[in-house]
Amino acid sequence: MLCNYLKIALRTLWKQKGITAINVLGLAAGMAVCLLVGLLFWDQVTHDDFHPSAKRIHRVTTTHQGEASTYASSPAGLAPVLRTGVAGIEAATRLRRTDRTVSLDNRGFRAQGLYAEPQFFELFGFRLEAGSAAEALSDPYTAVITQDLATQLYGDQNPMGRTFRLKEVGMFTVTGVVNRDAYRSHLGFDVLYSFATLQQTRPKEIESDWERGLSYYTYLRLAPETSPSDVGPSLRSIEGQYLPQESAEGTPPSAFQLQSLSALPLSEGLANEIATGMLPGVVGYFLGILALVVLLAAGFNYVNLSTARSLTRAREVGVRKTVGARRGQVMAQFVTEGMVVAVLALGLALVFLQGLVSLYNRLSLHQVLAAQIDVQQGPLVYGAFLLFALGVGGLAGLYPAWHLSKFRPAQVLKASGQGKTPGFGWMTPRKVLTVLQFTVAIVVIVTATLVYQQVQHMKRGENTGVRTDHVARVALQDAPLDPFRQEARAVPEVERIGVMRNLPLSGRTTGATLSSDRRADPVSSVYYPADHEALQILGIPLMTTDEWSERRFEGGQVIVVNEAATRALGFESPKSALGAPVTLERRDSTRQVRIAAVTPNFYVRFTESADQPAVFHYDPAEFQVAIAEMAPSQEQTALSALSSAWQQFDSVNPTEVRRYDEIVRSRTVTPIAEAGGVLALMAALAALIGCLGLLGIATYRVQTRTREIGIRKALGATVSSVVGLLSKDFLWLIGAAVAVGLPAAWWLNRLWLRGFEYRIELSVWTFVLSAAGLLALALLTIGSQTLRAAQIDPATILRDE
Repeated sequence: MLCNYLKIALRTLWKQKGITAINVLGLAAGMAVCLLVGLLFWDQVTHDDFHPSAKRIHRVTTTHQGEASTYASSPAGLAPVLRTGVAGIEAATRLRRTDRTVSLDNRGFRAQGLYAEPQFFELFGFRLEAGSAAEALSDPYTAVITQDLATQLYGDQNPMGRTFRLKEVGMFTVTGVVNRDAYRSHLGFDVLYSFATLQQTRPKEIESDWERGLSYYTYLRLAPETSPSDVGPSLRSIEGQYLPQESAEGTPPSAFQLQSLSALPLSEGLANEIATGMLPGVVGYFLGILALVVLLAAGFNYVNLSTARSLTRAREVGVRKTVGARRGQVMAQFVTEGMVVAVLALGLALVFLQGLVSLYNRLSLHQVLAAQIDVQQGPLVYGAFLLFALGVGGLAGLYPAWHLSKFRPAQVLKASGQGKTPGFGWMTPRKVLTVLQFTVAIVVIVTATLVYQQVQHMKRGENTGVRTDHVARVALQDAPLDPFRQEARAVPEVERIGVMRNLPLSGRTTGATLSSDRRADPVSSVYYPADHEALQILGIPLMTTDEWSERRFEGGQVIVVNEAATRALGFESPKSALGAPVTLERRDSTRQVRIAAVTPNFYVRFTESADQPAVFHYDPAEFQVAIAEMAPSQEQTALSALSSAWQQFDSVNPTEVRRYDEIVRSRTVTPIAEAGGVLALMAALAALIGCLGLLGIATYRVQTRTREIGIRKALGATVSSVVGLLSKDFLWLIGAAVAVGLPAAWWLNRLWLRGFEYRIELSVWTFVLSAAGLLALALLTIGSQTLRAAQIDPATILRDE
């Protein structure tokens, strides 16, 4: 029976080559996108599945007093307490991050490091290529390095027993080597340093970390048959015994929770997150929805084209039922056809997938996740692909099978050749699907257009309040500030040079609090350590008092605040705040200063309002970067000269000299631009699939109305009237899609644009032009068939009647 179904399906598909090609192409496009997203999801959900008893491994997260956020970190002293004082915990270990430079023979390398205990290899499944897992991290100043770092440091030599220097810590001896690239884990590292080193160099920090809980991470493995709720009472007891009381100053930890490793993929990252290479849940669901939309559009095409050919297939159904076929057998035949089309589409989808993987590998998302999507997968993955294709084909063929199989033989076989198909009426389901297809297309097209406009708006950076063009950023690292600054000033292409800690719009900020006698509560503000030249380079205008001078500012006696800070501090106007005394509190230091200048508000981030308090203060201990104003026509020369000047003072660390506007684009604009590119691809696919379906339906409608066209032309109908007659039903459907899609696009895009305080204004023309473009594309698609039919000589059509 199955062989018979397949034989008939292949014959039918071969007979309708055009319709088959449209269906296969549409489904292949949708399936290729779904397969790419599926491979990405597979990469994510298989993270950390190599650890022994991975399902029983959890990390301890914390909530802090006065904060709603959950932190991935926990106090340093928690792991020893869990190991010795809590039943049901099989193993526990603690980690601390560091990204200091490692060096050997005056060659420096950026290395992502973790301080780890010997229990690390007991809990996690990383296997050493060299060294003993039980002893590798037992002693102070020992380290396990990855094979990649070993090659960078020592070339082809055996790294075991050799040494390297960790900046500001000391010399470490290599006691183990691990092939980190062989494992997919949320713990990213190039080096594992022995935790005993911290116990020797920072004993007080470890002991007092119960009050902070921000720098260390705790992992544990539960015993068999033990659930997280079983250890809950023990965690509550530890909270009461070790954590500060509710009245404690600051925001110390207040409660512990357990988070399973299996819950990390596609989850929202926690505050102070240690996980690397993980796809944020919102991004994953966004990609999944886009893939599903394209696949649904292709599926709608199949349904539409199958039901549009119902007149021809109705006669077939009538004959089959007349000779004894049951409805279930007829349905099975049409479902089989859908599956055959889907399998053919799968072959083409795998070809498309090669190109999509190449595009994915160019995205910054690929660099962040380091997800190695490989089309050359094993039989398990290809088996899943085949089941996916069969499922898609079965679902796509289900409605046409149900609809066509319900025709009654007597009614169908009596129907005239050009009559109305029995049981089909106004074909409402097909019209609804067509409208839905083009509604989705118009929404995606409008969204892609607005994302592009938003990206261009952010690239231009107009009215942000800070200058980003013709400015270079130099990471100081180990270079002494004053000698480097003097050397940089001697560069002819550098017009001015200043120093800061963080730059606005770069995505990184630090905080401080301001207090005045006009307000009881302190004001949280964004804190920018800077010198006076940095303010000039950034183009920030100042409203000053007589107390302002460069010498006083760089003496730390006065500060510069923005207008939002003056309002938050209780001053009626920025001018009334000039000269007022305030208290500046930063970490463990508090000092009395005066407001000597006020700046207009500026954007700290594109996603945040410019109306948030900010303060500039001269604080040399916080300086981390130099910024240089470059001559507009000699920027590349200036960058090279600054790099050479920096290398005179720091030959160990890698050079970090970049344009400020490039930093802003790479950290904030590029991800959005890539999302816009993905949307543009989806918009093109949605429009292509929709128009392919429209082309198939229009072609079939023309074929079934050729006799009517011949009669109308014989009676004097013009070409334009025939084209209008054949096109009007389709244009009504497109018009309905536009009428539904434009309000939906307006609402949806207003929603996501609210996430950007620095944003474009919605323009009616964007919506009108997008709709006009889609309408023109639809007209071309329909017109290619209706115009050709309207130009046929009626004698050619009617001579055999």
